[in-house]
Amino acid sequence: MQLSDIKSVGVVGGGTMGFGIAINFALWGYPTIISDLSDEVLAGTRANIAHALQLFVEGGLITQPRAEETIARITTTTDLAQLAAQSDFITEVIVERLPDKQDLFQQLDQLCPPHTIIASNTSRLVLSDIGVHARRQDKLVLTHYFAPPHIVPGVEVAKGPGATDETFELTCELLSSARKIPIRVLGEKSGYLVNRIQHAMAREASQLWAEGMASAEDIELGIVSTFGFRMPHEGPFLHYDLAGIWKWPADARNPHAIENEKLREQMLKAQPWFLDPANFEEAVEKRDREYIRRLKELYWKDTDQ
Repeated sequence: MQLSDIKSVGVVGGGTMGFGIAINFALWGYPTIISDLSDEVLAGTRANIAHALQLFVEGGLITQPRAEETIARITTTTDLAQLAAQSDFITEVIVERLPDKQDLFQQLDQLCPPHTIIASNTSRLVLSDIGVHARRQDKLVLTHYFAPPHIVPGVEVAKGPGATDETFELTCELLSSARKIPIRVLGEKSGYLVNRIQHAMAREASQLWAEGMASAEDIELGIVSTFGFRMPHEGPFLHYDLAGIWKWPADARNPHAIENEKLREQMLKAQPWFLDPANFEEAVEKRDREYIRRLKELYWKDTDQ
């Protein structure tokens, strides 16, 4: 199966995440069908789609005609069998209850054509549990979007335990064709990748607030105005590179205190994760120019030069 074989996309669940996921595909040319339990729910879905696309128009991302074309590519139904019959790729976005998801995957497995790929948007459950009753183990994947899914570009992608590399790569290719950024997750763990990272920060922030270290407002301010300010440009690994931590003396980096052997070996190398050391100064200047642009846009836009 190739990307050109994906002619139509289905989204099961038209709520907070589902309507935005449908926009992603329809906006980039894929006829998209959304199913949910009632016409009343789907009326809300259509209203949310129209409102979201209007914001895209007002923000200068798309034109009004393109918004109307996108809406025209989206249909809705309460008939799961209709969605299954029409879809080459389906994303499940229903409530985070394992029995409900298992039942849905089993139904879709029975209703869909053999080639159809079925994806879950779960944020905390794992595919080996969700798809346990499905026969098409080779075509089960995770595509975990982040709210609001029609705006945030990154999407985690992970294989089910029996999924093929072809299914995995085709899913990444499909997301890229809809201008999303696939984040390849190579293992299966509750929360997968990004949620585990952001939840670790949230736990620490909540604990510091509970201990009276700072107000909620100042903790939020500290995050947004420091490493949150940097994060559109760099994550923790690129920050390690650009901050020059890899150049510090070994006793300052203290790699011997790291318990994980694989990470300790990496730190002992005293090498950047990504950068060519010969281009360090050039990379730092590029980062600083990006920071200055963001500083002006976010904090200095009303300041005289």
